[in-house]
Amino acid sequence: MNKILKWILILILIYICGGTTLFVWNMASCCGCTIEPLFKSCEQSEIVYKYDVKATLDNPLFISREVQLKKGKEKLLNVGYYNVHQFELKNVKLALSECMSQDGTIRLFYDDPTIDPFYIVSKTETVGSSKKIGYKIKLIDKTKELELGEEFPTGSYVCKIVVYAPEISTGLGSLQEPYEEKQFFLTVLD
Repeated sequence: MNKILKWILILILIYICGGTTLFVWNMASCCGCTIEPLFKSCEQSEIVYKYDVKATLDNPLFISREVQLKKGKEKLLNVGYYNVHQFELKNVKLALSECMSQDGTIRLFYDDPTIDPFYIVSKTETVGSSKKIGYKIKLIDKTKELELGEEFPTGSYVCKIVVYAPEISTGLGSLQEPYEEKQFFLTVLD
């Protein structure tokens, strides 16, 4: 009888270990990771890419329709980009090109943290034709730092995010003629 209890106990432990392994495997798969060695950690780029697959041929630049940002603070965002062009885009990044306030005033931006009231920190990427990529960006409210609080009070703005190549100053790919652009609502809170 003692041998039978040992075998039952061993089978129960095997069942529990197998269930735990499957649970860990499934949780990691949800993050977009593969388990090469069993407990390999997820790389940040894989997680960002998984959540930004919404960027498509029909919707090449994906950002949340509404973004809330506290005055003087920063917010991390996932943005997806799909290259619809028939050529590879080298060293492209995301930036704000303009924001329109509630009274209809449009303020142009220059991707310059020393003068832009709202600024995007984004790395540059090379994106092949018909390929998509996920960006993890930081949107920063610099109105307090630049003493532009009166010009940019709390409230809603219609802003334009663009994909451009910083080394191109004019023509296609420049900040004025970006590869792609998309409007979104930016709500600045106290």
